[in-house]
Amino acid sequence: MALSDFSVACKRLGELYKDNPVLLGKLLATLTSLGVDEFLVVCNGWEVVVDSPAEKTFLEFRLSGAVVGLGSLVPAAGMQAGAGPSSVQAGGSMQAGAGPSSVQAGGSLAAGLGVETAAGAGPPACKLGLRQDSKNQDLFFFEPMDTISAAAAASPGMSSEFFLDPNGRLTNELQDWLRLAKDLHCKGKPILPLFINGQVKNGKSYMLNEVLPAVVNTYYCSGSSGQQHAGTVLSEPNFLRVNCLDCDRSSGSGGFLMALLTQLKESAADQQLFAAASTPVPSEHLPDVMVVAIRGFMKRLPRDRLNFLLIDEAQSFYLIRRPVSDNDQQHRSLDIDAVLRMRTILKRLLLDSPHWVAWAVTGSSMATLWANIAATPPNGFALIMRNRRLDLDPKVSMDVLQVAWEHLKAQAATWDPALPNDLVWQSPPQIAMLAYLCQEWRYSRKASTAAELVEQTMMEKLIPEVLEDLRIVLQVLGQPREQLLLLHELLDPMAGVEPAKLPRAFKALLARFATQHEGRLYLDNPLLAQVLQAITTESGELVNSINTIQSISSKMFRELVVLGECCKESEHFNKESEHYKDLDSILEDMASALALPPDRLLKADWFVHVLDHRCNKRGSKTSFEQNYKAQARQDPKVGLCRFHVLLRNVLSHGSLSEQRQALEFYPPKLAAFHSSGRISEVMTKVYNSPIPMRSKAPGAPAAATPRAQLQPQAGPVRPISLHLGKQLRRATVVQLRHIGRM
Repeated sequence: MALSDFSVACKRLGELYKDNPVLLGKLLATLTSLGVDEFLVVCNGWEVVVDSPAEKTFLEFRLSGAVVGLGSLVPAAGMQAGAGPSSVQAGGSMQAGAGPSSVQAGGSLAAGLGVETAAGAGPPACKLGLRQDSKNQDLFFFEPMDTISAAAAASPGMSSEFFLDPNGRLTNELQDWLRLAKDLHCKGKPILPLFINGQVKNGKSYMLNEVLPAVVNTYYCSGSSGQQHAGTVLSEPNFLRVNCLDCDRSSGSGGFLMALLTQLKESAADQQLFAAASTPVPSEHLPDVMVVAIRGFMKRLPRDRLNFLLIDEAQSFYLIRRPVSDNDQQHRSLDIDAVLRMRTILKRLLLDSPHWVAWAVTGSSMATLWANIAATPPNGFALIMRNRRLDLDPKVSMDVLQVAWEHLKAQAATWDPALPNDLVWQSPPQIAMLAYLCQEWRYSRKASTAAELVEQTMMEKLIPEVLEDLRIVLQVLGQPREQLLLLHELLDPMAGVEPAKLPRAFKALLARFATQHEGRLYLDNPLLAQVLQAITTESGELVNSINTIQSISSKMFRELVVLGECCKESEHFNKESEHYKDLDSILEDMASALALPPDRLLKADWFVHVLDHRCNKRGSKTSFEQNYKAQARQDPKVGLCRFHVLLRNVLSHGSLSEQRQALEFYPPKLAAFHSSGRISEVMTKVYNSPIPMRSKAPGAPAAATPRAQLQPQAGPVRPISLHLGKQLRRATVVQLRHIGRM
């Protein structure tokens, strides 16, 4: 009996004192108050007398420090309640694995929203799971998995986190990995690691630290449908978190691994996994010695359940720095020998761990991560192939962004200054980025307008991260100019890349969302294309410094791109919606300002220039001529609407010179709508209007095909679907949560 496992020890106490609940509660209260070392001292003596007549006598005397049968339980000398970093609340029932992935009803839920809570206050910790909305199959809510905490979460002043998974792709893929993990665990084989893959501000850390644990809890715990499907019931899982940015990269690979082990031990202590938390740290910080110690840590974890190691900022494994020399205090290059060693070490850890350990990995520099994984020696198994990958979408649709914005505005209702109404369309079309910008608006106070805030964020955060990531990747791949050109061609709608020529690092990072046409890959990612052009010199190399980068877009540029996106979506708008009316109004005023008959409008130089542009030759021009040209000959508003869609393609995918030329060709009478602020005003109205109803596509089925549900429960009707964030209850004012980290 592994009494050094806290959950096993508590279960044993429950068996011994099931007929004496008062004494059981007191013994559990004292046991849970012990620090790691104190707990292990008790366990050492306990294991000697287990299953003997002296077992109860030992426990009652050792935990009370008094004679057998003492009515009031008093902690033994040196064991004061609450001692040690891993103490838990007296009187609470501790479930195995409760820790950072859990919340305290009435406590940590509020703390997660920026509300301070007193240490030791509130009811015991509980786990969060996902509950599917009764009317929207794509909408899930994070809720406590016990009824007491669920009731507390529903009380005034609380909020419920949520997650929107359109078409169920992400949850389905996570469940598929969990089925594989369960199968390999039962067979005693190592579990394939999961890589959460995505680009800048995609919410990867949010997926790793919030969504994944909730899906796991729902899938494996409380008799859910996933557990029934899996067959044999597993004990509740554990989640141990590590952020590798906190691991020292200046003390060699051995020092880095020692910091990794220390974080694992701290996470285990937080969850009362005392056996693992007491893993000795070797005095010699040699890489191989530290690997053995980390393996020893994993062997001390409970074997009757899955233990998920959630590793964030994993690119740090490959960014070990050389020590600073006396002659070079400013520049610290990578320690190539240490990086080569770490490739093999991480592979060994990920692919040869005990079958009760499952790794989930992500990072802010995923290109660096994939480049090193691709370069890892393939002996035995190739890590680039032997993994599961969860790819996050690089952008969201207009309607998803809009409903998220409505929710973020509600959360920020009492902020001063209030969120600028145009922030939603000034932001790149990503939920995580929009939430990040909202936080920056509240806390940084460095920008006076939404456009200024977006510009600062692009120049001071997003672009520097992409630049640094690519700089490391090109160093790993070699031939940097040629590799950078391939990336440009992948993002060029008229160039594309042969799949065989695309480096495996770029293929792993980007290929999921690329389309293949006539044997070439094309990636429609305007944000990445813009950033890439900004950091590439005319000679085809990366810029030397972020200070040499100019603004990647003007205010007019951004307005016309968003106007084009709205025109593209307008065919799905409800004709009675405010969206449609606002957009129709500005197009009508533009047509009146031009005062051109429809046929002359279609033959105007600026229209023909955009229509015949190379960025529209692969499908967009044909689509216009087949589907819209006849209507445009009758109604100038249709012609102007499709013109702005075509212009958006040029601005999103053309070179910097092509973008400038397209803006120069823009008719002065239409440019006046920008200079007067009319385009900005209309875009703000469109994005802040009530959510439009989409018209059903021709031939669409009457109802979507039902898909597997995660713990479906009856419950109250919820508001409209939201992407990522928190659902408000009443008028609670909460801090916007940072959705993932790049």
